[in-house]
Amino acid sequence: MKRAMAMGMAMAMAVVLALGAAGCWSDEYGDLDVRTFQLEYIDPGAAYQIIDPYVFVDRGGTISTDEQTRTITVRETPEMLERISQVLETYDQPAPSVKLHFRIIEADGGGEPDPALQDIADALPTDVFRFRNYRQVAEAVMMGREWTSIRQRAAGVGGGFLVNGEIGEVRVAEGGGTVQLGVELLQDNFGTVFETHVNVREGQLLVLGSAQPDPDRGAIILAVQAELLRP
Repeated sequence: MKRAMAMGMAMAMAVVLALGAAGCWSDEYGDLDVRTFQLEYIDPGAAYQIIDPYVFVDRGGTISTDEQTRTITVRETPEMLERISQVLETYDQPAPSVKLHFRIIEADGGGEPDPALQDIADALPTDVFRFRNYRQVAEAVMMGREWTSIRQRAAGVGGGFLVNGEIGEVRVAEGGGTVQLGVELLQDNFGTVFETHVNVREGQLLVLGSAQPDPDRGAIILAVQAELLRP
């Protein structure tokens, strides 16, 4: 009788252990659940990078991806899984179009300061690139999408310009987003004024640089603002 009871207890213990291995993993942080998320627009590798800070391996959290099915499977607490679901919902969206507004400014131009360009003066660092006044000599507005090229001529005061470049990764986030931008500014008869690569925050007025290709004219400043046009 005692032997039968011992065997029964051993079998019960084995069942408990088996259930524990297949079900939730529990410790001081609470139970861990497993959830698979279907991705529509972003690839699983990008999703992995986005949610990695929300998964804690020291308490048993894991992430696995499947490129073929475009899914990502996460093991975490129910509360964290819900948070991850919200984060993925924010990022797993169609890539927005990007509207770029370039303004080409000449510093130390003739005439009185233009009050409409006070935002340019305010955006410049206080210790460099400070001039008496500014005038806008050309502007260009372009539309594009992630990983596409941009190119537009801009007729300006005293000559023409060409804005040439590429829109890189576009990231959408709560309350805004960012655009990776490579841009080259060329001026007729002088070639490249300058080129650079930057991250532009949505709505930010970003002054990209200053150069003086023509010694008889003031320095040329290129400013840009980006707007994300969501579907």
